[in-house]
Amino acid sequence: MKTSRSLKLWALMLVCVLGFAASVAQSPDVANKKEIIRQARQAYCSLKNRGLVEFKVNVQPNWRLVLKDQIAADPKSAETALELLNGIHFTLSFSPDGVVSVSHHADVAPPNPESAKGFEQIFSGMEQAMTGFFDTWKPFMFTSPFPEVDSLYHLEDTGTEYVLTYQEGTTGVTTKMSRELIIREMSIDAPNFKSTLKPQFAASPQGLLLTSYDATYSEPGGAAATLLNIRIDYQLASGQPLPSKLTLAGTYENNSFNMELGFINYTVKNK
Repeated sequence: MKTSRSLKLWALMLVCVLGFAASVAQSPDVANKKEIIRQARQAYCSLKNRGLVEFKVNVQPNWRLVLKDQIAADPKSAETALELLNGIHFTLSFSPDGVVSVSHHADVAPPNPESAKGFEQIFSGMEQAMTGFFDTWKPFMFTSPFPEVDSLYHLEDTGTEYVLTYQEGTTGVTTKMSRELIIREMSIDAPNFKSTLKPQFAASPQGLLLTSYDATYSEPGGAAATLLNIRIDYQLASGQPLPSKLTLAGTYENNSFNMELGFINYTVKNK
């Protein structure tokens, strides 16, 4: 299937956007750092604290957007591919531990070995994409983007912003936030990659919601950086704000991509 490479590109983008930790700065901690971190943890939405246990949802990719170039170049073959792709159905499960699994079924079997190979790449790509996205989403929306109040970390007050750093294993994270405790940037320094995340939030009765982020991801060796932009729309499902649409765009190895995923028919378990 000709679509397999473009589908694989956007999926790979989401795998390594966020992990947690950070290098320790040298300037003194602010005197009331524990109170600041306590307030910061309370300011952001934590669905786990709101009683969310797990959920299941159907995920519908907008294949027409993925294949827009093919549609323009060869409408007939693209429409044939769209018919097959729209017959693939994905279900995502989010466990109590925040682990994502993706299952799938297709209305019809792939018509030839090349299509079968393309289907397998799509299945793998969707699983990687969803795992990567929710690995980023989870700290902001399910647990907390900040360390535990009594854990080891360093908090510096520069006069215009707070800079939070801490170490977790071999990975380091530096979080910059405003004096109002709004995260402006997170920088991840791991042995096998470096990334920078610039999130945006919206106020809600549940706390600050992650609504979008720009990310830059690079690996050792000087390869071109991966750029990613994510926008998240929400819906209330059993009282919990959960994604209704995910819009992503970016570049990977000098190839650009655009994708939309719709989330429908939630089954939610609360405490």
